Amino acid sequence: YIQNCPRGGKRALPETGIRQCKSCGPGDKGRCFGPSICCGDGFGCLLSSPETAHCVEENYLLTPCQAGGRPCGSEGGHCAASGLCCNSESCMVDS
Repeated sequence: YIQNCPRGGKRALPETGIRQCKSCGPGDKGRCFGPSICCGDGFGCLLSSPETAHCVEENYLLTPCQAGGRPCGSEGGHCAASGLCCNSESCMVDS
């Protein structure tokens, strides 16, 4: 007996425990990186702007999320937009 389907059927997503952070920004094309940081391809990073207002909701969700690509910087950041590295508190130019 071989079972290689995930619980919930073959179209179910694997249970990794980490989800994508909330979408934000123009057209919801970015991801929240912190309570007041929204980054995405095409517009870079927005800090403390109206587009970041609902990013604060992440603070009240019980499951962790991860935004961005590969780890970068010395402060636990992730690649946010072209040449930018952000953590939950700030962004910096990634060299």
